[in-house]
Amino acid sequence: MAPTRPTFTRPNTARERGIALMLTSLLLVFTIPVVGLAIDAGFLYLVRSKLSAACDAAALATARNLNLGQSLEEQRANAQNRGIAFFNANFPAGYLGTTDVTPNIIISDTSLNTITVTVSASGTARLYFMRILGHNAQLASSSGQSSRRNVNIILVLDRSGSMSGAPCAAMISASKTFADMFVNGRDRLGLISFGTNISVDYPPTTDFKNTASPISAAINSIACTQMTNASDGYSAAYQQLVNINQPLALNMIVLFTDGYPNTFAARFPVKTLPDERVSQICGWDQCPVPKSTCRDDNGLANTAPTWGTFNPKYGVIAGYNGLYEPVVANSSAGQPLIAANQRISCAISTSVWGVADDFAFIPDQDAYGVNTSGYMDGSVQRFPSTNPYAGKIRIDVGQTSPVAMNLCDNAAKRARDHATLKMVTYAIGLGSNIDHNLLRRMANDLQSPIYDNTKVNGLYVHAPTITDISTAYARIASEILRLAQ
Repeated sequence: MAPTRPTFTRPNTARERGIALMLTSLLLVFTIPVVGLAIDAGFLYLVRSKLSAACDAAALATARNLNLGQSLEEQRANAQNRGIAFFNANFPAGYLGTTDVTPNIIISDTSLNTITVTVSASGTARLYFMRILGHNAQLASSSGQSSRRNVNIILVLDRSGSMSGAPCAAMISASKTFADMFVNGRDRLGLISFGTNISVDYPPTTDFKNTASPISAAINSIACTQMTNASDGYSAAYQQLVNINQPLALNMIVLFTDGYPNTFAARFPVKTLPDERVSQICGWDQCPVPKSTCRDDNGLANTAPTWGTFNPKYGVIAGYNGLYEPVVANSSAGQPLIAANQRISCAISTSVWGVADDFAFIPDQDAYGVNTSGYMDGSVQRFPSTNPYAGKIRIDVGQTSPVAMNLCDNAAKRARDHATLKMVTYAIGLGSNIDHNLLRRMANDLQSPIYDNTKVNGLYVHAPTITDISTAYARIASEILRLAQ
């Protein structure tokens, strides 16, 4: 029987083409809106993202420019104008076909030493594919917010003799520019300068740009002379912030110096016991030295039971050629630091080198209660066990600068350890005659050898030359304003 061949049935292609056309048409009804929705959603996303970035930029710009103007109303107006300019720069008119886009900027003060800037904006975003379904446009909106904490800043400026001339002028100019970056009526600025003695040149106030007595005028009046009493200047700034007592504000000390600290104030014990020490009596060799015949700050002689120390105001000393001199007179103000009636029968009455004969030792604390021991103890000499003042820091050999450096380091530690104010230190060191590590330690800079990550870090900026001072100040201002946001 012959095999049966298979039979093939020809498909009905015309009918199938008709079904495919119907399916394609049906799918297009759903696909076009979906694709159009995706494309228009993408455009809308771009518009909202750009709008959000513009609002954020405007909020930050407004907060950072609240320093423009004397009155609060003028500051608000100027800051809002700057914010609008930043908004327009980040969201150009007509971006991707948008219309009617206008930012709204609100500046509000709170009772918590904080300024809050809120920027909101909305506009009409054009749709393209969704017009098929009758949707021509979509509302797009966004907002941004920036908070700026008020700051309390005490400028502590070095007016020692090494700053005289061009360095002093450059510091004055840059300090005025720095002060102008902050907000009158909200921020609080003060000024302390230090040479051999210190001066509160401008008590901290929120009205530091007033036309009658601005802080810029006080900065202009600085005359650079004398020694370098940085520790007293810093401690005085610390006390100013303690007196203000605003835990919710940012409390900051900005220190500018060009040299090693070499001067400080303390209650110096009068030498009541004979001993062996370096003295002018034996031509600056070590020899037996009798007790002092000097009267103390109460005018009492060494026979009185309460006799023993000089008042801090009169106890400022300075290192010189590895020796010591008490500052008998304040050359800048013409006033004696050690009054004439308190120098009766003192060795320092006839020679500025008599401090080692009149004073027993450098005390354990300075006039501000800061410890004289610490950072530079490896360079500090103490009286040997055979001396009546055993273990005390010697006042007859060159100890002033290392002790002054200890005081700066300890004063800064006390400031950042404050339980509620959490003070932040910023430091600028000018030139090459400075201890970078000391200033890093004081600022709790990230590069500090004792950096403490449990405390708010400040910043140390080195200005190699006077042309770098303005840049150093600008960097610190930027850090402060960034922290304030």
